[in-house]
Amino acid sequence: MKYFLILIFFLPNFVVANYSYGIQIKTNGKYKEEYHYDYDTNRVVYINNITNTPKLLDETSFENKDNNENQVEPDKIPLDKNLQSLNKTKLKSEFKFGCIPNKSEKKSKNVEFLQHRTTKDYFFKVLLSIKGCAYKMVGINVYRKRDGSLLQTIDDFDGYAFMSIDTIKQGYHLYNDYLFGSKEDDQSINTDDYNFDGDNNEFYISQTTDDIVDIPIIDRYYAFNKKKGKFIYLNLEGRYITFDENKKQAIRRKFCSIKDNGAVIVTETHQYDVNKNHFTLINSLCQYKKSDDKSNDEFSRQCTQKEENYCNNENELDKDELEL
Repeated sequence: MKYFLILIFFLPNFVVANYSYGIQIKTNGKYKEEYHYDYDTNRVVYINNITNTPKLLDETSFENKDNNENQVEPDKIPLDKNLQSLNKTKLKSEFKFGCIPNKSEKKSKNVEFLQHRTTKDYFFKVLLSIKGCAYKMVGINVYRKRDGSLLQTIDDFDGYAFMSIDTIKQGYHLYNDYLFGSKEDDQSINTDDYNFDGDNNEFYISQTTDDIVDIPIIDRYYAFNKKKGKFIYLNLEGRYITFDENKKQAIRRKFCSIKDNGAVIVTETHQYDVNKNHFTLINSLCQYKKSDDKSNDEFSRQCTQKEENYCNNENELDKDELEL
């Protein structure tokens, strides 16, 4: 959750509100540019309808010399050489959102917010339903890079929320190596090819809590299926997941705290089924572990049934602890 500062000046008909996001569309006819602003982090994602490839502009100044907060600095726009000869675009539309909801606003509207991460062949726009300044993610639109056309809309993600330009994620979680270690002689474990097809058309989305100190995150994985010609959910989500390309398996670990400073760890092995195009649970192991801070020794044993039931049913976004 984000918190916004609203400054209200007691002047007739004058209210200033801090918005979190903005969208600008510029055109000169056939050529179109889009700027998607995250004002909280001072970032912009830029795209045009010729290259169809999003570009992230970091630390962009929204207030340049002519005091127009809606212009990015020209030297920071990564234009392709082929675009430099095109006529300059002019502002066609502008929309801002992400402040305290306006109770007088009764109608909702849908807008798309560009994502800066892409796969090999596709880019993404998050579909938001906006009413006043309140917003909710209702879809993920997948577009082809080759021509900018819409491939599909994904909407099977109940509980997952909009995370600005970082809603769509891709790659391998380095913190998994930090927590569980990595084998120097087996680099395949660190793969980010979630369906092991040798292609680079995968992504994941996340859901989290509002805790700033310790943010638990659950990830949900998708991959492009060549037979179906679209992205599909891989029947896999969780907080700590690694992928083994050699065995075509995903290892999911779930940590559950115990009030004696110990932890219950459930390790699940999910096998990828090429025919069904998703993962299936084939094995689950539960261990209780406790470390001695003074001696650095670690005690480990098999879970009791009570501990295993507790961890299997525990919500990974909660911070409850089992009292033995």
